[in-house]
Amino acid sequence: MHVAHIIFKRVFNSRGFPLNTIFFGTLFLLGCFSQRNQKGSCARPNNTQNFSAVKSHPIATKKHACRIAFYNVENLFDTIDGENDDAEFQPNSDLHWNSERYLNKLRNIAKVIDSIQPDILGIVEVENISAMKDLQTYSSWINQFAIAHRDSPDKRGIDVALFYNPSKFSVSGIYMIPISLPDGYATRSIMRVHLVSLNGMDSMVVFVNHWPSRRSGESSVANRVIAASILHKNIVSTKNFSRNCIVMGDFNDNPSDSSIAKVLLAGNADAPLVNLALLAKLLGVKGSHAWFDGWNFFDQIMVSNAIFAYSAKHNKRPALNIYSRDWMLEKGGKYDSWPLRTYGNKKLYRNGFSDHLPVYVDLFLGRN
Repeated sequence: MHVAHIIFKRVFNSRGFPLNTIFFGTLFLLGCFSQRNQKGSCARPNNTQNFSAVKSHPIATKKHACRIAFYNVENLFDTIDGENDDAEFQPNSDLHWNSERYLNKLRNIAKVIDSIQPDILGIVEVENISAMKDLQTYSSWINQFAIAHRDSPDKRGIDVALFYNPSKFSVSGIYMIPISLPDGYATRSIMRVHLVSLNGMDSMVVFVNHWPSRRSGESSVANRVIAASILHKNIVSTKNFSRNCIVMGDFNDNPSDSSIAKVLLAGNADAPLVNLALLAKLLGVKGSHAWFDGWNFFDQIMVSNAIFAYSAKHNKRPALNIYSRDWMLEKGGKYDSWPLRTYGNKKLYRNGFSDHLPVYVDLFLGRN
């Protein structure tokens, strides 16, 4: 493993951001949040559209509350011809990817992030650190966040990264965990970030994942099993894993698939690693990604059982939320309410957001 670099920006207002919460139950899955006022109050916006019954509840304004989010931003490439295989995202390509479309993409993704208002945000499918900094420029929420990142061995050069609030956390180490596939294909490494709390929350280890894709069909299953095995070994070897581990990512598998359920051993509330996506799916949430075969729940957040239990004690059972608003979705037709992508069929430019919807959860991370 190699220690990766951390890019810091100026630390901003040190006030915490108390959250609203979502209670987890048979009837209540996702919540609505009140608008954050211009003076920087701690309210969250009313901007979660759900696939199940909605009920909002106030959260106690405790400093141990933390909103954790993950977003596959789908091919956030700049227009500069780099060393990797990024020819598809150049002005002279079939996609006609130019500065105007790049800036539109930055604005769209920033709008989503600013609405979620996370304290910790994992992202994947972003080309490089320059694109991440460009994204910060268009975001009023993460423009002062720090970024944990390292260039990926992925053939196309798409990276994983973690944005975090530097008034709440510092980083003691970042490690890249390589995934070696039998065919030698270069894929994304898993990023392990050690976060140190600055305000009394438990420090934690966060794993950011973007597992091998399904493009090659059934033959790709073994690749994700390999990724799951590597991740599982690293999780159980983590010091104090039982109390301070968070796993997030686009796994390109559903919660019930063997890579996650049988190899990673992520399960229900009594499992050592609790898959919050599985709990949400059991309540009827459709998923985070839609393709020709329908909805999938590839984007997931999992937590060690101690984090789940502590959050449940203060916040009922924490629920994984799908962030979904009308302006992020297709309207009418065969794909009504599916994520509005940047490009549609036949490479038609749609000026959309991503083929994935972001996921997030409100957790309490105080010391037991």
